[in-house]
Order: sequence, then structure tokens, then C-alpha cells
Amino acid sequence: METQTQPDATATGPRTLRRGLQILQTLQAHDDNGLSVTEISRLTGLQRPTIYRLLAALTETEFVHAVGRTRRYAATKVRLPVIAEPSNRIVDIAKPLMRELAEQVGDAVFLVVREGNSSTTLWREIGSYPVQILATYVNKVQPLGVGSASMAILAKLDDQSIDDIIQANQEQLEHYGGMTQREMRQLIANTRTRGYSVVGNYAVRGALGVGSALCDAQGKPILGLSVTAITERMPSRRQKEIAQMLESTLATLAKQLF
Repeated sequence: METQTQPDATATGPRTLRRGLQILQTLQAHDDNGLSVTEISRLTGLQRPTIYRLLAALTETEFVHAVGRTRRYAATKVRLPVIAEPSNRIVDIAKPLMRELAEQVGDAVFLVVREGNSSTTLWREIGSYPVQILATYVNKVQPLGVGSASMAILAKLDDQSIDDIIQANQEQLEHYGGMTQREMRQLIANTRTRGYSVVGNYAVRGALGVGSALCDAQGKPILGLSVTAITERMPSRRQKEIAQMLESTLATLAKQLF
């Protein structure tokens, strides 16, 4: 009777890491046009299924990105000052700007960042209006795209990344007002057309948020900022005004961050 030997986990882990680094180094050695899976296989000697699996992990962690709508992949070039920015410094810089914005609009202001397929709230400032919509709180994690600041970030990503994220979050989305993939994609399309996000009645009923994202020089979203209020306080004209305020605040934040 043949006995199957289980792979040694202590050997599998380092081997997977080495292969992942081999793919990353290969992509880093080439230009922004990237490489196809076939080309990566030829250059590294790795099998295509292995490459697909490792590319999925490298893409999720943003070390690698798909090149537009092609089937090519490239190493992500991130500005070092952004990577070196710990979240607490971002919050320290953003706090007074958020506080000023909250005082101007009278409603709550939220700062979020992307973490994989999710978004995490870094900070919030409360306005002076008697009814405040506190849709999220510091350190709360939600599927990327839930909430206006998070949606603003998601809409800035490439189509393939968006598809992967929506698929990964499909089951979680149903817990946010019965959000469907179709509705999520429509919100993304609206955000891209409008230039800022408007999200209502999903995470919190009776609320509507306007969000905008700050991107780096390569167009990669770094963080999102939003204002959320009761729906009655958010007619179309005010949505546009708040979007302009958000853009102004993000421009000031960018100058201080970089």
C-alpha cells in the first residue's frame, strides 16, 4: 500500500516566499509595460499555476499591479515618502484640517485608508449640527467601497483590482443594506463620472456621504476623506460644494504629507 508523504510546512513556507520574491524581482527588472504570465514563466522557470497564485497574493498586497486592461503585470512603484508615513503621522497632520472642515460644514468628517480588500477608519471629526451621522469610528474595518470615502478610493483603482475586490467581498456586502455587486459597480461608475463619490442608505439608513480620494503621482489612491450627514442636508448643490471643500482639504493635506 502506497503511503503519501505530507509536505513539510517548514520547507513549503520559505520556498513559496522565495518564488514570490523571484517573480517580484523579475518584474522590477522590467519597465512599466510589464510582463505576461508566459513571459514570467520563461524568465523564472516557474509553472503558470504557481505564477497565477503568487501574482494574486502580490497584487492583493499591492507589490504588483495589472497593467491597465491587459493581461500583463508590473511591479508597483510607490513613492517612498508615502510608504514611510505611519498612520499616526497622517492623522496628526489631517486632524486640524478635518476639524476645520467639520466646523465649516457642521457635519462629521471621516478619514479612511485602504488595507487589502477593506478600508479602515483612521480618524473622525464631529460637526456642530445637532444631528450627527457617525457612520464609522476609529479602527473600524469595512469592505472597500462601503462608505463614501472608501468608495472614492475604490473608484480610483484599475478595473481588474476592482473586479477582484468586489468578488472577494461579495458575501460581506450583503450585510450593508443588501448591497449587491451590480449596485456597487453602478456607484463606482457614478463616482468616476462625477469625480467624487455620493453614497447613501447603505451602511447607515437615512445618511448620505460625499467622498474624495487623495492619489499619489502614479494615480494610486492613498486615502479617502468624506463628509456624512442626514439625507435632508445633502441636496445636489450642497454635495458639489462639499466635494469642492474636500478637494481643497486634500490638496492642503498633500502638501503637508509630501
